[in-house]
Amino acid sequence: MLVLGIDPGLATTGYGLVEGDGHRLTPVAYGVLRTPANMPTADRLVQIHRGLQELLDRYRPQAAAVEELFFATNARTA
Repeated sequence: MLVLGIDPGLATTGYGLVEGDGHRLTPVAYGVLRTPANMPTADRLVQIHRGLQELLDRYRPQAAAVEELFFATNARTA
């Protein structure tokens, strides 16, 4: 089974395609879709959509997994 994993982000959306065969996983493709910070948000979303659509058309994965978005306000790091 071919699975597309997506790590969403407005500036950088990561993706990876993995082929699973029983207990064996084989990487097929991976990369990032980048959008410029000075581009309007709507245009950035369209660009991400087009990039993901190209991946779907090219590889035809049977499943997809999307990482949950996390937003933190005033987060402190140790």
